Amino acid sequence: MFMFGTGWQTRGFELFFASFSVVQAPQSNHIMDTLIANVDSWTFKIEKDLSEQYGALALPFPGMDKSTAAVCQFFNATDGMECKKGNSCPFRHIRGDRTIVCKHWLRGLCKKGDQCEFLHEYDMTKMPECYFYSRFNACHNKECPFLHIDPESKIKDCPWYDRGFCRHGPNCRHRHVRRVLCNNYLAGFCPDGSECKYMHPRFELPPPPEIKDQTPKRPTTCHYCGEVGHKACYCPKMPQEQREATLRMEDLKYRALGYYKHRAHQDGTNNPGGEEAGNFMHQKPPPRPIEEITCFKCGMKGHYANKCTKGPFAFLNSGQRK
Repeated sequence: MFMFGTGWQTRGFELFFASFSVVQAPQSNHIMDTLIANVDSWTFKIEKDLSEQYGALALPFPGMDKSTAAVCQFFNATDGMECKKGNSCPFRHIRGDRTIVCKHWLRGLCKKGDQCEFLHEYDMTKMPECYFYSRFNACHNKECPFLHIDPESKIKDCPWYDRGFCRHGPNCRHRHVRRVLCNNYLAGFCPDGSECKYMHPRFELPPPPEIKDQTPKRPTTCHYCGEVGHKACYCPKMPQEQREATLRMEDLKYRALGYYKHRAHQDGTNNPGGEEAGNFMHQKPPPRPIEEITCFKCGMKGHYANKCTKGPFAFLNSGQRK
């Protein structure tokens, strides 16, 4: 037993010194390489090619998926630098004005590419807010990558309560912070000014809530001539035979959906081409009379299934009658 313990200890010391020598060797080799063959001042051709993006071909068509590509070295939105290749650049263009990471890009499902209004970069400080924590105030995912923001921190102070009175009272969705009013300020003048320990109410009206600008509908653009104001099937520059075939296909499409088109004829003064304009009214065909309606519950005619009064098992009686 003594010999076994001694051999084991000897073997342990050998392994210890061997590992120590292996760890220390790279440091000495690095020092020798720096002294003998220092290449810090050299610039290799591959480094220049990578920085200049030499050999990077443009995309075959703009809008391709570039989620796994590197960041473009020539594009910098903060400094005003632009890439010469534009939308055809094979590298990603990161804009500094985008403060939230795109949740679809995290899953690899964003189709907008560089045109996306969200950030295509993995940054933990700019992740979107966690839906479950914001909705239920709890998230059971221990490795959740999204931000957990305290709901109390998102509540703003009530501007009407700071002014002196809020008509909503305790039901107000904003925070009501009780403060002691300054009697000198109410009388007309406070010598302490902004350093006063009491509250100086504001008498100006709060600004109205911001109304999101409703984006107007984009005008119709003709795919045949490129002009605005009409569809391709009503383009006066299209040949007559091709236009009739296009109208026929569109009529079949609407009839398959259960609609029919009512054409409103216009005279030549309103239409420069002298043809029928695209002023169509999409209308459903008139409903069938109630006598022809068949109930799918009882099989009888004269009423709908949602108006049937014979119960949910009326189809059994209809099967026996057949």
